[in-house]
Amino acid sequence: MIKTKLALNLMLLLAGSIVFAQNKPVETITESDLQAHLEYVASDLMQGRDFNTIVPGLELAANYIKTQCKKLGLKPGFDDYFQTVEMVSSKPDPENTYFQLIGENGEVAFEGKDFFSLGGASENDTVKGNIVFAGYGWYNNETKYNDTEGLDLKGKVVVVMTRNPEMVKADEKNNMQIEMQKMQKAVMGGAQAVLFISDPQNPDKEYINSIKKYATGGMMQLKGGQASQRMPIKLLFGTEELADQIVKESGKTLAQIQNEMSESGSPKSFDIKELTAKVLLGKAVSIIEGKNIVAMVEGSDPVLKNECVVYTAHYDHMGVDGEGGIYNGADDNGTGTVALLEIAEAFQSMKKKPKRSIVFAWVTAEEKGLIGSDYYSRNPVFAMEKTLADINLDMIGRSAEQEPDPDAEVEKSLAGPNGLYIVSGKQSSELMGISNDICKELGLIPSDKLSQAFLTRSDYYHFYKNGVPVLGLSTGLHDDYHTVNDELAKIDYHKMKRVAQYSFLVGEKVANQKQRIVVDNPAME
Repeated sequence: MIKTKLALNLMLLLAGSIVFAQNKPVETITESDLQAHLEYVASDLMQGRDFNTIVPGLELAANYIKTQCKKLGLKPGFDDYFQTVEMVSSKPDPENTYFQLIGENGEVAFEGKDFFSLGGASENDTVKGNIVFAGYGWYNNETKYNDTEGLDLKGKVVVVMTRNPEMVKADEKNNMQIEMQKMQKAVMGGAQAVLFISDPQNPDKEYINSIKKYATGGMMQLKGGQASQRMPIKLLFGTEELADQIVKESGKTLAQIQNEMSESGSPKSFDIKELTAKVLLGKAVSIIEGKNIVAMVEGSDPVLKNECVVYTAHYDHMGVDGEGGIYNGADDNGTGTVALLEIAEAFQSMKKKPKRSIVFAWVTAEEKGLIGSDYYSRNPVFAMEKTLADINLDMIGRSAEQEPDPDAEVEKSLAGPNGLYIVSGKQSSELMGISNDICKELGLIPSDKLSQAFLTRSDYYHFYKNGVPVLGLSTGLHDDYHTVNDELAKIDYHKMKRVAQYSFLVGEKVANQKQRIVVDNPAME
């Protein structure tokens, strides 16, 4: 009997310890909950969580997040959890857009509409100037190949083909970094515009179309705020037919010119003497309202509760393409969106809340230029000087089979099973120490490889520039980034859970310390 009672008591103690372990706040973050949330947020119903879709998916997502916040009993950061963000939307106006070639007699020799622009002014804009055909617009430091040698680019519309001679010879596809180098070269030469034409030998016929799908979505900026930094030059994209009209005076087509260049290995650039360009870029301008969803867990310390740790994640994405394909954005940023719900639940489940308050901000219009986080940083729940850190979750749901090679390109560096990219300006060595300790505890391998290239590319930037230490969390980029292939079936929910648990543990530690973390390497203006 004594042995039976002892055994029974041990079983009860064991059961109690199991219940206690399962009730740890961090363990409320589960793969099944993450998956359930994501299957709704990243479903076709949401129409890519963008503005002006037939079904208002972005608004549906906002309402879903708000409903979950209310269900958890989180305190609203603003009235009814919503922080209204007014934006100015500017989209291409096809009816008031054209590309004219003007002859020496002042008459219109050609007019076409089959082209588009990327970026630029938010209002109607024009381009007028002489034209120069600059081959690929390329310069090779080793071979001294130079498409612009002897050309005066100042004030000109510079027509260039995509790729470069080396890529054509190797039959390689387009590379946006190569095209941006050409743009920079044109800027240095004083050109006012670059007209990119897909080179006739190009195997990637969808390259220009993929840019067009993005460009036709237009641009937004915060109402009353300064416009986002514009390109220092106008970027135009046209067809081979347009290029043939431009180079017509040479007596050759663009394809014939490229063939000659390939055969000779030499540039075939020249001024267009008989024609000038006149381009009207029409814009349709409107006011759009977006919504940040902001909730909080109030701190337990009567003094320290007036400081906070902020968690951010953007819940918008890219909508629907011209063919009806839906950018579901399961990873970008459905994963960060739903992980933030689970982190909020973990904090809310704590019997004794952290000393400092915890703010959760699901921000809008990240894909339009980090607009929602910009607005929050100007109108925060707690002042920026009372904000100890921002932990931002953006694309945390994919894993490669193994960790990337140390020499892998940044744009292709998808983390392996244990990898975690942490974008940070390293403003606080204390915060980085906390982060490293928790990574070690959870078996995660932190990397700052993306920090230099991505410090301005997600919502943490508006905290960073305001002196708030940041941890921008991501499992890296992949080939499905900003395509309709970013789907639920490719998500690693186990990895998501581990990143969300890491996020909770770091924020809990920072919020519970008696002294606020030291900022020993503040961001420089």
